[in-house]
Amino acid sequence: MIVEYESKQTAMHNLDPRAKFVWLMATIIISIIWTDPLYLAALGLVTIAVGCMGAFPWAKMKGTFSFLLILIAIITLVQGATYVPKTVSLADPERVLFHLIPGWIPGINPACPIRVGGFLYGVGMAFKVFVVLIAISVFGYVTSPSEVVQIIVRIPFLSYKSGFVVSAASKFVPVIQMQMSTLRDAERSKGVDFDSGSFAQKISKTTSMLIPLFANALTMADTMALAMESRAFGYSENFTLIRPYRMRWPDWIMCVLSIGGLAASIIVLAAFKMGAL
Repeated sequence: MIVEYESKQTAMHNLDPRAKFVWLMATIIISIIWTDPLYLAALGLVTIAVGCMGAFPWAKMKGTFSFLLILIAIITLVQGATYVPKTVSLADPERVLFHLIPGWIPGINPACPIRVGGFLYGVGMAFKVFVVLIAISVFGYVTSPSEVVQIIVRIPFLSYKSGFVVSAASKFVPVIQMQMSTLRDAERSKGVDFDSGSFAQKISKTTSMLIPLFANALTMADTMALAMESRAFGYSENFTLIRPYRMRWPDWIMCVLSIGGLAASIIVLAAFKMGAL
């Protein structure tokens, strides 16, 4: 996740993980089917409001937002320059807003026109990325990895072993990162400078740590397999949950609002073209 989970007593943290997952999926689906920037901007504001309900640390997203602004500008300009007729149903979608290569440069004719239809479509695509990124970040901040596993093991057609795989992977990655940092510090103590040299030399210095890192990972995996066998993991398909969840009225309200909002957006889009350019 972009922002790591923090245990807090907020309205979003206290919700059942299934209710939070329903909200996440509804938000992603609505952002996919809508193309109108105004509707997507409103969906973005709702997503931000949900994040504020969970005391989301927006300051931690500063670097991501900076990258996102660059990505939004690129998407908007590319869509505006490569506008395809009938992509949108505006009154005058082919009207030129400006040229990427302006005509005031001596000896150069204006080129790469940015048209209204393509520009607005590009803004809508950029808002899609923004909404999905914020929704996933908020979900990861208010939902612990163990709660994500609880969601997975409750899916009827999935084995509980898949939940164990996700849980083990989520705990495995931070350990590998810590060992990578330890190996890097050990190499630095021997006089290895990872910041100097050409790109090929930096790659060569980094790959020297892969063998001990890979050996440590195999050792941890073998230890985990022995621990699983000693506890007869996989002997029975029946399992119990240490912390069973029960839906309460705030969880049902979140589910109803999420599913109702998704259904309403589909109906108004199909019947009245609301949400589409």
